[in-house]
Amino acid sequence: MIWLVGAGCGSPRWLTLEALQVLSGAQAVVYDRLIHPDCLLLAPKGALFIEAGKRGGDHRMEQEEINRLLVDLGRRFKTVIRLKGGDPFVFGRGGEEAAALDRAGLEWRAVPGITAALGGFLAEGIPLTHRGVSSGLCLVTGKLGDATDPQGYFEGIASFKGSRVLYMSASSLVRNLRLLTSLGLSPQTPCGILSWGGWGRGCLERTTLEGAIGMGEAGRLASPSVILLGEAAHLELKPAPLPLKGLQVAVCRPMGEGYSTARELEGLGADAFTLPLLEEETAVQEADVIAGLREANWLVFTSPRGPRVLKDLIKDLRHIRCSTVAIGPGTASAMEDTGIGVDLMPQRPNSESLGELLRGVIRPGERVLFLRNRRSSRIPVEAVAEARGLPVEIPIYEMKPRDIPWMGLIREHWEDHPPQAVVFGSAALAEEWSRRLGGLPGRAKAVAWGDECAKACMDLFGGAVAMKTPDSKGLVDALKSLLSP
Repeated sequence: MIWLVGAGCGSPRWLTLEALQVLSGAQAVVYDRLIHPDCLLLAPKGALFIEAGKRGGDHRMEQEEINRLLVDLGRRFKTVIRLKGGDPFVFGRGGEEAAALDRAGLEWRAVPGITAALGGFLAEGIPLTHRGVSSGLCLVTGKLGDATDPQGYFEGIASFKGSRVLYMSASSLVRNLRLLTSLGLSPQTPCGILSWGGWGRGCLERTTLEGAIGMGEAGRLASPSVILLGEAAHLELKPAPLPLKGLQVAVCRPMGEGYSTARELEGLGADAFTLPLLEEETAVQEADVIAGLREANWLVFTSPRGPRVLKDLIKDLRHIRCSTVAIGPGTASAMEDTGIGVDLMPQRPNSESLGELLRGVIRPGERVLFLRNRRSSRIPVEAVAEARGLPVEIPIYEMKPRDIPWMGLIREHWEDHPPQAVVFGSAALAEEWSRRLGGLPGRAKAVAWGDECAKACMDLFGGAVAMKTPDSKGLVDALKSLLSP
């Protein structure tokens, strides 16, 4: 089955539930250049990823090549996803791809997406229809096929009573708008020009038809843009302000945490890209962990990941019969979410404070079990030894490099809109970034999740914005500081 799927405009949060479902079973994904790269994280890691999009005048693949590619993949794979920005059947040439699949005798289905006119203008507080202002909506393209009569086509647009949205028209805007004025549309017709509709970087310019012509002649129109003509363009409803509006952020954390962090930041107005350069791999057997728990007087977790891995590994938490320690609130929350109680927690969520706590409570001869990443700070372990306790370390997981096949697409987004911040979830992730990608892009600042991470960022990138608390609030506060004048 070939699925023609709309990725919407901007955040993956706008994907439909059906799009999420079919992406999760994809064996091959053919995507264009206007999708959000994080949509590809929702497909299996082992899938084949092919970029085949077109952007402005840069055609990586002609449409006939894309059609042939889909037919070829449809014959080789059980589930193929054609992932397109917006809606594949709203000026996305989805109909042509479906027709090619029909001719080849291949089955296909379509999943709608939120198109730029609907999602983009709504995000800016502009309703395309409004009682007493606009009772109709016309979506049109600024690029006509050879069989279309331009005069008759634009006569219909000029005489339409309601909102008119022109797609793919930045390069031909001046010619098209001049034609509309010659056909009787008033030069003072309200106009809204929206670039990157639906994205945090989205930019709206309210003007008139005459003003839009002037902007086009001055080369002030960005691509991709959609153009709204009609009284609705000057309605000014006021959606709630977004504190991170327009901020471009790279989130370098493992998949689960990174993806959810990026979506949270997008809910506050940012564009966020997830780069899970490292991924978790279980490093021990269940029997070894159970044996360690049986003899432990204390169980210590130094990250939120530890309790989650433990629960997946041993299933039955009744094996935990000792006192428990969390390094900080985030870890304590993860313990409680998995059904593990928290007995102690240091005042500050770092290795030094944890070491001080353990040094004060451990009695000689008590066994202290650390279940954590293979690579972790030695400070708490040494503190237990200094208290004449018996530290036992079981590295229940380790972080391994993860490939990102669409890194080229992320870089393309950053060419025009470079990130102002790169969020690192650990020192290991900062080191992996440096090893694979070099320095930070443009003038981006490193935002560090924890003291050890901040030290690594200082060494690798020459500076870091240290979060005051290792949680969502600490991250948002740090990012707000980058937007402050």
